[in-house]
Amino acid sequence: MNLVTNIDQSNEALKFIDSRISDDKYRGSVSSQHNRYTMDQIIKILSLLEKYAPNNSLMIIRTADISKRPHNTEEEATYALFCNEAKTQAGIGTQDAMRKNLFVDLHRMGLIERYDKNKKPTDPFSKQSIKYVSLTKQGSKLTKGTILDQYFIFSKAIDKLLGGYIDILLEIFRNQEYSIDKITFFEFMFFVSAIGVDASFNITSDKCVKLIKEYRNLSTIQRKAMLETLKTKLIPKNYAGTKTDKRDFHNWVNKVEQIFTILNQTVYFERRDLQLVIRDKVEGPSNKIIDTQLSRSLDEKFQYFNNHDIPEKISGFELHHVVPLSWSESIQQFKIFDKWENMVYIDAYSHAKITQNRNRNVVMSSNGDDIILKDFRGNEVYLNVNKKIAYKIANKGLMLKYNDDLLKTTS
Repeated sequence: MNLVTNIDQSNEALKFIDSRISDDKYRGSVSSQHNRYTMDQIIKILSLLEKYAPNNSLMIIRTADISKRPHNTEEEATYALFCNEAKTQAGIGTQDAMRKNLFVDLHRMGLIERYDKNKKPTDPFSKQSIKYVSLTKQGSKLTKGTILDQYFIFSKAIDKLLGGYIDILLEIFRNQEYSIDKITFFEFMFFVSAIGVDASFNITSDKCVKLIKEYRNLSTIQRKAMLETLKTKLIPKNYAGTKTDKRDFHNWVNKVEQIFTILNQTVYFERRDLQLVIRDKVEGPSNKIIDTQLSRSLDEKFQYFNNHDIPEKISGFELHHVVPLSWSESIQQFKIFDKWENMVYIDAYSHAKITQNRNRNVVMSSNGDDIILKDFRGNEVYLNVNKKIAYKIANKGLMLKYNDDLLKTTS
């Protein structure tokens, strides 16, 4: 597919965009697309769920649209009361919207659990018939604590929903070599959202930054021409076949708009019109400004290279936090996670596999001098020493113990 490359055939960013559009997965990974909410609204909804289904008990929910069955059954009475109060207090959450949209996001965030008719837990990213919901420990935790802790816990939930974008963005913003202090809406849409995605256009953080800088080399007129071309050409009616075969620029933009809106609710990022920047403060009670203290820990990055006797950057390797920074539930925990002992210097392919698995490979073990990163389901990334991971073998015991200690602090 060649839609925008001809605007400047020497520009790698334009070539990449055309390449991405040719893939049926051009919009990237599955994430939230339809909901608009704030942290305060989510906390109110979770607090009400705790009220109507206390002690992690299961609440029966509506199983059919109101348009198909206007009346609630007797067993749905509690759900009806819950939704009515949510609509009153939070301003969102009709019975249909709560079941079909909000509960889906909250499940993917790890804040609630959803069950089938047999009370069996369901997969948050699969379409299944849902009969019951309950509040999780993490959801209950979000309703309590200081405002700053709530921001961190909510941000952790957001990262689960979006599939690792927070850590991807933190790496880009905090890497001094990249010299990136803002990311525009379309830079995120075309390039950042391609990092670690399971598609033909999957790229690394290094490649992403190169493409962003190539994109910025285009003149304002060239970028405008590129966007106008995509708006005109990427229309479903222009394509034959199934929905998968079609392209929809407007739908793609809506997806990124939702992601930007949600990222603006985190402790890490602030949206300024069509740009995303690192947040340095949040607003607490009575309009009190709280410093987030998310300073660049460049010293820890250098400490990794010094402690592992790595004199210079290795081509094709990237530094990775084993337990993601986005899992932090407080500023203190963030600082503990942001240590060289929680880092590994690994090849880009292995890094991409971890990203595709939504950064779940947090359990470190070893086989001889090789390092293995597993998730809690047994999926592993095997890192052969000196081939897929660069580290000082004498530090292996320290790394394994630090990882074990960190996992004991997470939930």
